[in-house]
Amino acid sequence: MNMLTRLNRGDGLFPVTLRGVDDIFRTVLGQLAPDFTPEMMWDSGLAPKLEVEVKEDAVTARLPIPGCKPEDIDIEVVGTSLTIRARRESEVSDDDKAHYLRQERSFSEYEESVKLPVAIKGGETKAEYKDGILTVTLPRETAVPPTAHVVKVN
Repeated sequence: MNMLTRLNRGDGLFPVTLRGVDDIFRTVLGQLAPDFTPEMMWDSGLAPKLEVEVKEDAVTARLPIPGCKPEDIDIEVVGTSLTIRARRESEVSDDDKAHYLRQERSFSEYEESVKLPVAIKGGETKAEYKDGILTVTLPRETAVPPTAHVVKVN
């Protein structure tokens, strides 16, 4: 009964907010696995992991996306924001003589944006896709030392 009391907040049998759904997972599954969090469901290890390294002269972003073709990868740099989009679709045989009992197709898309902590030269960004790993190199903007201005008051 304690579980029902915690889940029912006076707005029906189950809360309809996303926070309420998190509460349900925390309560029900938390009893089975005390270390469980709803975020663990989204971090299943299946999504590619973006790695961003900031160096003195450039920012390097690496992303494993095997099975993609270079023409299926889009990279966009706006200000200090980097967005990577990729899509992968399984090949389907065009063989008319083949008789398939079963043929499965897969399709997946990936998109991630990251705000970079430093100013970059977006127009000089270079990307390389080799052995299933995308490497994006963004040269850093040279820091302009601040200049002092003396302003006279009239």
